[in-house]
Amino acid sequence: MLLATTAVALFGLIAATAWYDYAIRIARQQTPQLVQTAFQRYGTALQPTDLSPERKAMLLAIEDPTFLQHHGVDLSTPGAGMTTITQGLVKQLYFPQGFRPGIAKIRQTLIAQYALDSLVSKDEQLRLFLNISYLGEVDGKAVHGFAAAARTYFGKEFAALNDEEFLSLVAMLIGPNNLKPGTPANVQRMQRIHAYLRGETQPASLLDVDYKGKQSGSLAEEILMGFLRLLTDANPHD
Repeated sequence: MLLATTAVALFGLIAATAWYDYAIRIARQQTPQLVQTAFQRYGTALQPTDLSPERKAMLLAIEDPTFLQHHGVDLSTPGAGMTTITQGLVKQLYFPQGFRPGIAKIRQTLIAQYALDSLVSKDEQLRLFLNISYLGEVDGKAVHGFAAAARTYFGKEFAALNDEEFLSLVAMLIGPNNLKPGTPANVQRMQRIHAYLRGETQPASLLDVDYKGKQSGSLAEEILMGFLRLLTDANPHD
């Protein structure tokens, strides 16, 4: 009985490895076209150079602290959350039917590390992020990209935003429809972000993206993170 169970488990592991290897190879083949299609759909209104060094630093500190160092995945930096900028792009580029949390996280993570990050420069990833990020829905229409969000929420071009307005857009990324600029939830999150940026508070763990002292996730989240670490050996400081 034990031998049969071990054989089944081994077969399942081999099958899963083969499937994910195939998924990565297909993703690598698709990557150039997916990036081109995304720019064709959402435009290229913004370039990374449209961010001042100070705003770029704010954005990365909040969204992905080790973006410039990691290989698509960061599962150790406090406050980083389980989704890097690269992984967020994977959701939009490689999951056309929508991304559902759970087992899809494995495919998302592997594609981020072994396809998107290895084939697309950090500068190009940031350009994608600025132009295709989902920033809520207004009057039944999805808002994508910071340029469109600046016009939608503030009635001005991106270059005309002040630091507070820019930061309010960044603040909404973890929950675009619940954290729209001007809402109490956005204001409260902005207060925590300011305290974090001033060094007055520090995230307590990877999942403490709200800087509220969250020490750990649910049992399922902790198990998944442990498994993903094994798969990717994700160390942003390599």
